[in-house]
Amino acid sequence: MRSTQRQRSAARRAFTLVELLVVVGMVGILAALAMVGYRRYMAAAGIAEPKAVIQGIRGAQESYKAEMLVYLPVSSALDSWYPAGTLNDQKRAWGGTHPDAANWRMLNVTTDGAVRFGYACVAGVPSGGSGFGGLTAHAGFTWGNLPGPPLADPQFAPSGPWYVIQAAGDRDVDGTYALLLTTSTMSGIYWENDTE
Repeated sequence: MRSTQRQRSAARRAFTLVELLVVVGMVGILAALAMVGYRRYMAAAGIAEPKAVIQGIRGAQESYKAEMLVYLPVSSALDSWYPAGTLNDQKRAWGGTHPDAANWRMLNVTTDGAVRFGYACVAGVPSGGSGFGGLTAHAGFTWGNLPGPPLADPQFAPSGPWYVIQAAGDRDVDGTYALLLTTSTMSGIYWENDTE
């Protein structure tokens, strides 16, 4: 009699197979939701670095202009990426050897650590009505949300000293670059392929 009572009380305390399957299913659904959120977070975090650095460059250019009345031409071209190195998923130390390193030091832009993106910043004054002096941004981008390439668009054409800041990176090393671009005449930062 006692063994029968023990079996019945043990059966009341135990989980059935159906209950266990329901719990496992719920855990699976929660894990899937967590992965989606994690991927969104990682995509947003990946684009946060270039946005912060671009804002730092923008602030440094405005400080330089306040003193010198023109913006500092830091890079020799819009694809002269600083810091030196290949655009991939590896971080590179800010500084080091680069043909434009002296100009970057003069602009006094710093970062908290190594960076994954490459940065370029050119500057000048309007010449012959061509706005940005015939500059073209990095090729291979659709400029999907703009009527045309931003440096050719008349709405962004400067009437005085100007700068263009561009950042590019290839976080997943697939040959497709994430590109961020802003100018002295744009209030925000345009980006494309931010989840590449």
